[in-house]
Formats: sequence, structure tokens, C-alpha cells
Amino acid sequence: MFGTFGSGGVLLVIIVALVMHRRGGGKLKPVKDHHVFYWGCAIGLFAAGAGTAFRQVGTVSTTITTAVNQQSATLGTIGPAAIALALIFVAFGSKPNFVKDLICGVAAPGILAAAGGLWVLPVTILGSILHSVV
Repeated sequence: MFGTFGSGGVLLVIIVALVMHRRGGGKLKPVKDHHVFYWGCAIGLFAAGAGTAFRQVGTVSTTITTAVNQQSATLGTIGPAAIALALIFVAFGSKPNFVKDLICGVAAPGILAAAGGLWVLPVTILGSILHSVV
């Protein structure tokens, strides 16, 4: 219907929509409140299949997980499921904030996939839907 976008093209469109939202936008309002989190999740999912410029986006979840796990000597063992639940609480338990929601959204697919179990279902289902559309 719209032609071929590709992973990089989808990322470009999402980033443009987020920049337009941040600057006030026009009549088209594709982003509202916590929607930034969901757009961030889409960025995290598509970044894995995109070119070299976007591959670093996928390392956000690894960086967060590594930072929390390095504190295990102080706090005790922290599993990936605990990090995933804490991320969800941070994302939805506070007022919407563009930067916070974007970071949590981009990190969510990687952290949820690492957590395993039921946490993987949203990533798998959303990933397959989004990749089949593009």
C-alpha cells in the first residue's frame, strides 16, 4: 500500500515523528503522553535489523542491565526479571516525560527478552507484527 520502508526507513519516520512531537508538532499528533514509550519500543525492535548507524540503539538495554548488575555486590543478586519490572514501574508509575519514556521504551525490548518467561511475549508478538507490516 505505501511501498517498502525497510527497518532504517521505519526508524527514520519514527524519529521524525518524535522530533515533531517534541517541538510542538502540527495538526498530525501521532505521539501523546505515554505513547513515547511505545514508539521507543518500536525503535528498539527495529534497531536490531537496521544499518550500522542504528545498531547502537539496541545496546541501551545491555548498558542498563550491566549497570544494575554491577551493583550486585551492594544490593545482592538482581535478575533480569527484576530489572524488567523496575523498568515498567519507572515507565508507567510516574508522570509522562519525553526523555524518560523514550529511554525506557528503547530499552524495553532487550530487557524483556533477557528476562524470559512471560516477559518475552510482548516483544515476540509486537516484533513479529511490526516486522510483517514492514
